[in-house]
Amino acid sequence: MAPAITENSKILIVEDEYVVAMDLEYALINLGYTVVGTAARGVEALRLAEATTPDLVLMDIHLPGSKDGIEAAEEIRRRWKIPVVFVTAYMNEDTVNRAKKVHPFGYLTKPCGPSALGAAVEVALHQHKADAEVFSEHTWLTRMLSAFSDGVIATNTHGYVTYMNEAATKVTGWSPAEAIGRCVSEVYPLRTLDGKPLTECRPRTALRTSSTLHRERFLLTTKEGIRIPVEDSASPIEDAEGRCVGSVLTFIDVSERYEAELAHARLTRELQRSNEDLARFSYAVAHDLSAPVRTVRGLAELLKKRIANGLEEDPSLLMDLIINASAGMQRLIESLLQYAQAGRGQLTMVELNAADVVKTVKERLDAAIQQTHARIRCEDLPIVVGDQVQLEQLFQNLLMNAMLYRRPAVVPEITITAETSETESQFSVRDNGEGIPPDRLQQIFEPLKRLHGSQIPGSGLGLALCQTIVERHSGRIWVESPGPGQGSTFHFTVWRHNAP
Repeated sequence: MAPAITENSKILIVEDEYVVAMDLEYALINLGYTVVGTAARGVEALRLAEATTPDLVLMDIHLPGSKDGIEAAEEIRRRWKIPVVFVTAYMNEDTVNRAKKVHPFGYLTKPCGPSALGAAVEVALHQHKADAEVFSEHTWLTRMLSAFSDGVIATNTHGYVTYMNEAATKVTGWSPAEAIGRCVSEVYPLRTLDGKPLTECRPRTALRTSSTLHRERFLLTTKEGIRIPVEDSASPIEDAEGRCVGSVLTFIDVSERYEAELAHARLTRELQRSNEDLARFSYAVAHDLSAPVRTVRGLAELLKKRIANGLEEDPSLLMDLIINASAGMQRLIESLLQYAQAGRGQLTMVELNAADVVKTVKERLDAAIQQTHARIRCEDLPIVVGDQVQLEQLFQNLLMNAMLYRRPAVVPEITITAETSETESQFSVRDNGEGIPPDRLQQIFEPLKRLHGSQIPGSGLGLALCQTIVERHSGRIWVESPGPGQGSTFHFTVWRHNAP
């Protein structure tokens, strides 16, 4: 604790001239102070300082022995934080420079009168008490900020870091020793949630505008290069006279909350999509299943009638028609089941090399590739995050679609490319097939919508399944085609990181 400034304050005198020491002691006692000892050498001064714990030391600079007054004063300040006032008859420039480094609380020139002595001692004790109170307050404030769960970074008026607490170190990866003195935009670099860098860091904006920036959410890039969502606020710091002396930034890692919000948003989107799909699906299923059911029923009634009238013809033809209609209905039901399964269940999101996914799909479609003599070319494909089973199904449907809807006597040429941005990869599957009329570009993704009717085998669910898979991965899918006979290009996006 800081010593009280009272008449009972204890003074230690360090002076090698006996007469001067006695004069100082007499004057101090008359001024109401207690002299706890007198030392003539630096080593003796250290021993008495430790034994008597004075409130102030009057120190002669030029002392005999291994330690002069400056060395002794420095050790006393460092070990016991006792203020020192130098008392000397003369000081050259080198001595002054050495003395300043130990931060004395005053200088007295010998010989000094009682008034000058009393004033120097009183000022030194008062200043030491004030410094001790400031230090105590600073220590309390530092400990309080260190206990905060929020990260705290303070800057000077130029935007350079002057303080950061433990929570800030934990989130940013920068230690105080590394961060202090650096520009805050280097220690705390932010991007918007869609990955765009901020044009000006938040503390600098608070300094420039002299206003508080309320809590917002951003992506922080840590020292290790990892992006994490944070919420922060920034304010200018003003002194007692209202002058800006810096800024303070408080922030918190909201990764868990952000992930929970993303999961909730994904579930909400899936529920909305499922409800919309159900409405479209109900009509489409009823329409497409009624045709084969009517066919089977009609053929069965005809066969029954002929049996009742006595068969004169071979019933094999009718039986084959019934079997074919039933098989078509079974294929449709299986496709419907596959489509329904793609839109439900938990996705297993992992990092995948898209090139490996395409390679697996090509091996699976080897028979169709050999039959159509298709040539499939892949450019460099990126790493993405997705469900492996569903992404394989997505590429399989698009490649199979390109081979099914080829032009007569034209070898299918299929090219898979990708463009990558900060957050997502956009894939393109381009073919030289039949092409799509402009007025049908949106319809082809609807369940059970078939561009070529029954001319080409299929259920009409392949592209609808692709759309479901892409949307479950928080992406988009669309198609471009110059027109019939000019090929098509299917585009879709997949997030490089966890989808928002």
